[in-house]
Amino acid sequence: MVNPSKRDSAARKVVAVARFIVTYEFGIPFGCVRMNRALSWLAPYETGLPTVFEEYLREVQTLPITQERLRWDRSVLREKDKVLEGTNQRFRDRVFDTCWDLIDRFAQDSDPGVND
Repeated sequence: MVNPSKRDSAARKVVAVARFIVTYEFGIPFGCVRMNRALSWLAPYETGLPTVFEEYLREVQTLPITQERLRWDRSVLREKDKVLEGTNQRFRDRVFDTCWDLIDRFAQDSDPGVND
């Protein structure tokens, strides 16, 4: 068996993260962080990649969305979570639709036998 190309490996990572997001195994904040990274690995090989994950991360850049949440005061965190939840609701449909588009676009390349 031939080792996958760098492009195929990156596409496989994008599909995996997209699946984790649409199945709620990753929340939107963490999913967008992971997807933004995975798309950066795929970008040298593909054009027309979505920007919604980067847009979301710009919106929440001042909010605690990953491990730093553990260091925040709980009462302040509750207030920040109200803002975060509003942002999640605004972006949710776009994030999920984009994940499905990425699965449709790259799953056949990265998972033979899936989506046939």
